[in-house]
Amino acid sequence: MNRRIIAVLAAVVLAAVGAGAVLLYVRSADNRAVAGKQARTVLVAEKLIPAGTNGRALRDGGYLRQTRMPAETVPDDTLATVEGDLDALVTTAAVQRGQLLMRTMFGTAVNRSGLAIPDGKLAISAKVKSAVFGPGAVRAGTRVAIFYTYTPVAVGKLDEVSGSGLERGRDVNNVTRLLMTDIEVISVGAAAGEGDGEVARPATATTGGGDVAITFALDQRQAEILAHATALGGLLNVGLLGDSSDVRPDRGVDNGSLFGKAG
Repeated sequence: MNRRIIAVLAAVVLAAVGAGAVLLYVRSADNRAVAGKQARTVLVAEKLIPAGTNGRALRDGGYLRQTRMPAETVPDDTLATVEGDLDALVTTAAVQRGQLLMRTMFGTAVNRSGLAIPDGKLAISAKVKSAVFGPGAVRAGTRVAIFYTYTPVAVGKLDEVSGSGLERGRDVNNVTRLLMTDIEVISVGAAAGEGDGEVARPATATTGGGDVAITFALDQRQAEILAHATALGGLLNVGLLGDSSDVRPDRGVDNGSLFGKAG
């Protein structure tokens, strides 16, 4: 009996020693990673953080862990702690496990549905053609480029919109150009039909077929541009941006340059 007790105790001691050795190795690995560099404490998502999570819930819910990283590799707005001023704000999109927590991820909840607007931005909705992207591709947190198809006021005046909507006809020239880029999507819903009196019916993702109403986070100038473009008529499309997407303003494409060099 004594031998069994001794064997069990020995196994427990060895397990504790092994666990301690692993912890020491991990810590030493972290130290080696920042050796010779200025280190900075940052917060990392320990698990998925849902959109609409406020600062208090982050502190109390075990969502985060602190770690040390070389300062030169960390974005300036990365957080080291969740201060009290974030209690009144919420995450504007889901934060994936292992992702750094940044100040720009928070906004103000503005309605009961949990819609959140990033600091300094406006929420502007517009009807967008959905034929160019798949179901569910555009959702809260997606960053997009917005393209506008319109009829210019006259031949050679591509910078002036006619104001009579998107005209069609054998001799009508239309233009598609980049309106703005690197725009954050706040929410996506099914577009209301003509005369419904609403911008959109509640939805969380595109369902394919027909138009969708997308709510964007815009600054004042961008909001003015989008509102004016919508009032003039024409069609809006969005393109999803990747980390290396290269999108720049240009003269766009018209009927005469669709298969050739853009004007």
